[in-house]
Amino acid sequence: MTGAKPQIVHKTLSDRTFDHLRDLIVRGRMAPGTRVVEADVALQFGVSRTPVREAMARLIQEGYLTPVSASRRTEVVIAPLNIESVRELWGLIGALEAFAVETAASLPTPRRVRLADDLERLNTELRTASQARPRDPDKLFKLQTAFHTRFVLDSAGLYLTRGYERIRPQVQRYEWVFGTRLSSEYEPSTKEHFRIIAAIRSGEPATARDAVLAHWSRAAVRIIATLESISASPGPRRKPRQMK
Repeated sequence: MTGAKPQIVHKTLSDRTFDHLRDLIVRGRMAPGTRVVEADVALQFGVSRTPVREAMARLIQEGYLTPVSASRRTEVVIAPLNIESVRELWGLIGALEAFAVETAASLPTPRRVRLADDLERLNTELRTASQARPRDPDKLFKLQTAFHTRFVLDSAGLYLTRGYERIRPQVQRYEWVFGTRLSSEYEPSTKEHFRIIAAIRSGEPATARDAVLAHWSRAAVRIIATLESISASPGPRRKPRQMK
């Protein structure tokens, strides 16, 4: 790392409301297509409508919420998940992580080995959690995120950090859906993770970059297959959980 002290960010009520709402959307507590009403959110969160309005405006701008026409008025709903977005998001995050992992694989040996050890531990925990029944989506979500952010943000500069923190939650919406499907297979993903770890440990930037790009390309195929299986499944849709 650069040794610079992390900047302390004091978040406004609007920022905290944005973070809370986004987390509910990302973790599937508010399902795609769910209507979002400013007054209801304000009551649920125990805040005034102003920070909710500001947070919702940001969520619309970043693509988590979308306005739709309903009769003579416009409503705001949770944005849908779609295959076209997977291709774009997976390409973007793959490129950002490929850039970051080249730096990670070029670190001095002691630091690089420590990073590889951390990644191996996280990936082993992820594999174990994916095999547990019942499956804990929150634990999978946490471990998946921890693995990727560990090597990306370890030595990231300002612009990579900002770009990554904007894209990563969008990707997590789809990862959450994947993690909640018992038919979803994590073994291919964890094997790909181990290839990334090996390249970092041995200090091979080009190999690490190619491993990351291959991982996200294959992950896109797995996510798309999951979305297609959901859309093809008959029967009633699950009722989304309440905000909390």
